[in-house]
Amino acid sequence: MRRPILAVIVGVIAVYACMHFFILPEAPDVTRIENITHLESPAYHPAILDLWEITVESTGVENESAVLRKLEVDLAGDGAARVIWLYFYGDKDGEQHAYEAYAGPGGIVSAKSQKFNFSVQGVHPLELLREVDAIALEDIPFREQGMTLLLSPNAYGDHYNETRGRLYEVSDGVFRPVKEVTFGPDARWYTITITPHRDTESPASGAELPDCMIVFTRKDIAAAESVVYG
Repeated sequence: MRRPILAVIVGVIAVYACMHFFILPEAPDVTRIENITHLESPAYHPAILDLWEITVESTGVENESAVLRKLEVDLAGDGAARVIWLYFYGDKDGEQHAYEAYAGPGGIVSAKSQKFNFSVQGVHPLELLREVDAIALEDIPFREQGMTLLLSPNAYGDHYNETRGRLYEVSDGVFRPVKEVTFGPDARWYTITITPHRDTESPASGAELPDCMIVFTRKDIAAAESVVYG
């Protein structure tokens, strides 16, 4: 009995080794730029446009080639920026790279990049970062809980209604309530999702704190199959 068991164990190890070799190749080299500068972010104003300018200058990415992947901002209850992550793609010296910029709690900016060989679709970061920067985060109803803002791409169709959160169209920082939005299977769009931090205390009696806000730019709303405004 021992030999069959030993054979099985050896076989499993061999299969795992092959899987590791063929399915989990060694990650490409990553270029890191640490402690670039200090980012000043006033309360409820995370200075993402400044972060973008700093990142372009420090990484040497060709500005016009950039495509936004994701932005994530974590704000404390007093509006202080805990962390900001900015992810995008772009070209440098004729090669495509994936970039990440990071601003920590103390405002110290760091960045990293690595070569990226796949084609990507999307919009230039500034087009959407300006829309986010125009939002008056100090007016968000659940601001005192702290919040996370996530700007991310979507594709292949989806339907949004009020069961998923409070829906809005935004343009130059002005919100317009939306009841339903439907995107077709060929559409590509971004969402700005603002979610309150969870805590152990229940909201005060009569208070209405939405689970989240799902926000679409006017350009992305125009790509929808149907829109019902509230």
